Amino acid sequence: MMDTDTLFAQAYKFQYEGQLPQAISLYEQILSQEPKHLNTLHFLGLTYAQLGDMDNAILYLLQALSLNPDNAGLLNNLANAYKKSHQLDKAIKYYQQAIKLQPDYAQAHNNLATVYALQNNYAQALLHYTRAVHAEPDFSAAHFNLGLLLLQNNELEAAKVQFNNVVSLNPFHTEALFYLGVLHLEKNALADAEKAFQNVLEQDSRQIEALSNLGVIALKRQQNQLAIDYFSKALALDNENIEARNNLAATFMHHDRFENALMHYDVLLQKEPDNIEYLYNSGVAQMALGHLNEAIILFEHILELENTHTSSLNNLAAIYLKLEQRDKAKEYLERALAINPQDTISAHMLHALTGDEQATTTPEYAHNLFNNYALYYDQHMKSTLQYSIPQHIAREIHQLELPKNAHTLDLGCGTGLTGIVLRERSKHLTGVDISGKMLAQAKEKRIYDNLVEAEISQFLQQNKASYDLIIAADVFPYFGELDMLFHTIHQHLKLGGYFIFTTEISATTFWSLETSARFSHHPDYIQKLAEQNQFKNVKQEKIPARIQNQRSLEVMLYILTI
Repeated sequence: MMDTDTLFAQAYKFQYEGQLPQAISLYEQILSQEPKHLNTLHFLGLTYAQLGDMDNAILYLLQALSLNPDNAGLLNNLANAYKKSHQLDKAIKYYQQAIKLQPDYAQAHNNLATVYALQNNYAQALLHYTRAVHAEPDFSAAHFNLGLLLLQNNELEAAKVQFNNVVSLNPFHTEALFYLGVLHLEKNALADAEKAFQNVLEQDSRQIEALSNLGVIALKRQQNQLAIDYFSKALALDNENIEARNNLAATFMHHDRFENALMHYDVLLQKEPDNIEYLYNSGVAQMALGHLNEAIILFEHILELENTHTSSLNNLAAIYLKLEQRDKAKEYLERALAINPQDTISAHMLHALTGDEQATTTPEYAHNLFNNYALYYDQHMKSTLQYSIPQHIAREIHQLELPKNAHTLDLGCGTGLTGIVLRERSKHLTGVDISGKMLAQAKEKRIYDNLVEAEISQFLQQNKASYDLIIAADVFPYFGELDMLFHTIHQHLKLGGYFIFTTEISATTFWSLETSARFSHHPDYIQKLAEQNQFKNVKQEKIPARIQNQRSLEVMLYILTI
């Protein structure tokens, strides 16, 4: 028969190797011989704790404690068992007893702080995590827990210090590296964030959140395809990961890849059919693709869930305008304005429908319209609408025999359709547009020396340059009163320079808002503005501009000089 020490050593070996039932059997054999064997009671309690049997763990640890009530380690282990059985008050009691016996007991301070954190007692959690790291400066787990606590309480710089401490102690601590990446990303320190997340992936190539955050960094750098690649990798690792799929869908939406976005939103909506974000983005995508009935169903579903969702009301109004159901469009616009009277876009569209003579220029309308239109603008204008204004302007510039060293300003340049014909005559060509997405398309054409995203009235007021040629092709239909624009354009035009522009034609008033939500201007109004601003009218001619409602729309082309 083996002696107690030999049995205990064998039991401990089984426990260390994870052979827990064998360890329990030997510990119980010892207790049958020596019921008050302190170490056996203690380690049998720990073995049951390893098995998740907290009732037996507490039973044997309490028996051990009765034999040695001043053992700080035993008190800490008993508190751990109470914590795991969710008896937090008892856990606190025994951690405090352990600390009273051994004030610099770092592990007990760390464990006690964790319980206080569970109870949302920030002050006590902070106190004991701090005491843990002071008692044992190389205690990386305590530094990490302190960092998490600080992060959760928005103490971001202090959290960063703790996570850096962890990485200094353990350069391969993936969770600390991950949170450092999150904190750098929060501060828009993209290079540092990227390095941290790449370090995470070196340790764990399947870390989905790191891949997703690298996708976010790529988006911020406008590396669109790289972002899609990261989000796709994250989704490939976990096809059920909602965050990765939502990130991928949102990225496709942002870059107008609507069919790709819809594929992912369809999956997301199967899991959350009433998620308003998914429904709305799906509706916008269907609308952009021309699937108007599908879009109506999605926006109406949103309104059933949230009847004050103004963006859905606006989009339904726009759809019914396209379907030429003006009464329905008017109904949705009125509902949107009842909810938000400051909604300038809805107000502009409603003024157009009702023929309100008080309608004014609405830059927000143009901004939204062209940002949503950018990807399809060139094809739609040239193929569907047979847009021809740039060709007319090219003809006029040729007839004017302008020198090829002109400094040219293309106001409302859009995707650069007019810029193409201006490039040949321009030493320096500047394009200005309110829509960033239209400018992105123009940039790809590589015809402009300078592109500026701005509302053109503001640009003209702030810019000091002078130009030989200023163009505003199909721009003034988005402006009502033109007085200030003519004044500032005159200030920017060099002596002998030319101002070429088009307007839709009003037959009655100086200017009016048409049912197309575009402004028309009377030739007498343009003549009045020309005279007031000392322009000479070189030419005024009706030209066919595009197809509208299956008919050719004529506009007025003007050439002024000073």
